[in-house]
Amino acid sequence: MDVVSLLVYLFLFASFNYVRVCATPLAFTLNDGNEIPAIALGTSLVLPVNHSLARAVQWALESGYKHIDTAPLYRVEDEVGLGIRNFLKDKKGDRRDLFITTKLWNDAHEMDEVVPALTTSLQELKLDYVDLYLVHYPMAYKRDGSISMTDYLETWKGMESAKNLNLTRSIGVSNFNIIQMQRLWDNSEIKPAVLQIEVNPTITQNELIDWCREHGVIVMAYSPFGAILGRKQNGPPPRADHPILTNLADKYNKSVPQILLRYLLNRRLVAIPRSTNKERIKQNIDIMDFTLTAEEIEILSSFNKNYRLRTPAKWYSHPYFPFEKKNLTDAEIQYIIEHSKED
Repeated sequence: MDVVSLLVYLFLFASFNYVRVCATPLAFTLNDGNEIPAIALGTSLVLPVNHSLARAVQWALESGYKHIDTAPLYRVEDEVGLGIRNFLKDKKGDRRDLFITTKLWNDAHEMDEVVPALTTSLQELKLDYVDLYLVHYPMAYKRDGSISMTDYLETWKGMESAKNLNLTRSIGVSNFNIIQMQRLWDNSEIKPAVLQIEVNPTITQNELIDWCREHGVIVMAYSPFGAILGRKQNGPPPRADHPILTNLADKYNKSVPQILLRYLLNRRLVAIPRSTNKERIKQNIDIMDFTLTAEEIEILSSFNKNYRLRTPAKWYSHPYFPFEKKNLTDAEIQYIIEHSKED
């Protein structure tokens, strides 16, 4: 091979790999025409101490994140708002460049309760609008904790009103199953743009994700590391030291968490890692310079056990409970209800 041919070969090889790495965009287009960034900082299960979460939000935005995911349930919307304001002030940024997601909690599912609930969230965030508003769960509850029979189709009418009032640019749902998604799709004027569900190699959600692809619904993936990082010792394999994961990390000169996040992006899912550690926040978005092969995606997906990190058994009795139920006795469920620390 002469020098010219070699240079042409090297150029084509480099170009191919550049296109291959960039095949996953930094944002996905929603079915309403808006764009959603492909990585979001998650803010669930974080206890803000001395504005630690506000700092984490600011660090994330400074590191290149455009998307922050929160909810009233997490009790941190005020901290998220503070982090956003600090970033915009220090960096002289533009709110229009950011994408903020929050959610409707279970105790505000009546149609005329949706807009007031979102207004309260906006007051906490100190924002004029959010970019995405999600129904957190399909189940409605009264404020005293008793079951409400409010249909999520009625709730969705309130969500449509919120969008029409420009309080949110897009609307969607979270933790809906495929039957609920189809029913919502068939009975809505404004179609859901997003479904947020748990996805990682031990719960791949193939059928539900395929449905979403067919209907133009973007999937946001929470709990992207599942039990792999060892937070649940009774979870199925793999763990972070599994040879397949460590070999992939070595191959691409990345960490195991970065491999798991890239797995989601390769599947064209929005990843929602959470952290308040500045370096980990940076690492979690540093995944755009490599891509996994189709074979590697299949290998990681082969770990699937349909294992959920959280299945709130205290909600089993609700007719719209969206998940499979574990084999628990009534006494065990009652114990969980009485001792649950979650809302």
